[in-house]
Amino acid sequence: MNLIIQTIIGNLQTLKQQQQITTQKVDTVCLQWFEADRRIIRTTTNDGREIAFRLLKEGQRLHHDDVVYLDKQLAIVVQIEPSEVMVLSPQTLAEMARACYEIGNKHTPLFLDGNELLLPFDKPLFEWLQAAGFAPTRQQRQLSEQLRANSAPGVGGSHTHSHSYEFAEHHHH
Repeated sequence: MNLIIQTIIGNLQTLKQQQQITTQKVDTVCLQWFEADRRIIRTTTNDGREIAFRLLKEGQRLHHDDVVYLDKQLAIVVQIEPSEVMVLSPQTLAEMARACYEIGNKHTPLFLDGNELLLPFDKPLFEWLQAAGFAPTRQQRQLSEQLRANSAPGVGGSHTHSHSYEFAEHHHH
């Protein structure tokens, strides 16, 4: 069975609550966080079904627990694999704003989980965040809810600019 997935049906928990998923066998397709916004993915489910994602909607992204196939016997569900991440827990709105601004300047993917900011682990950035006073922690987590700028790639041209200025580093002791 070679399935071509073109839409996301819904969230696993929601579909269970609505009793659209009751006795179906649940097969999972495991993806890394960076695969979740690819428009074309060819992969195999845990039970060995070959599937291809062909997501045509602009800005469509796969999330953990997305149901991508559903019939009377089978539900295929996306699982975003945990990866090594940096976790920031800003305590104030001002700290959150400063963190997002500084991270945005580095063009690093940024994810939101409750009141925490998650970023793919990067040693130089981790050390920079420590020096800047953000107290990041290193954890294994799922990166699923990526924050997006208004100028998402492919929508009205790509986001490019250069930073030709330098900042003096401030160290607080």
